[in-house]
Amino acid sequence: MSDVVNIIFASLFLLCWFLIIKKIIADKLAPVKTVEAEVVDKYRTDIVSKVQGTFKRQRYIVVFKTKDKKLSFAVSEFSYNSYKIKTKGTLKYKGNRIVSFQ
Repeated sequence: MSDVVNIIFASLFLLCWFLIIKKIIADKLAPVKTVEAEVVDKYRTDIVSKVQGTFKRQRYIVVFKTKDKKLSFAVSEFSYNSYKIKTKGTLKYKGNRIVSFQ
């Protein structure tokens, strides 16, 4: 019974790592897409980590509306302040990362 449990946990661990690496590679190999977009929302969320004690940090999210859909991106605190709601422009993004917005 113990061997079966160990195999299941090892398989789940390897599957998680595989999915993480697949996502990273897909984001790196994604083409740069260019769309007309408008900043429709931006907000901060708290991330609480309990690894090595409890600490809290913020994640900054900017939401764009394109012709077809809404796109959300995590951005740095510094660039977060430069995005103004209702600003329209050309958004270039690659995977889950903003390349530029002008």
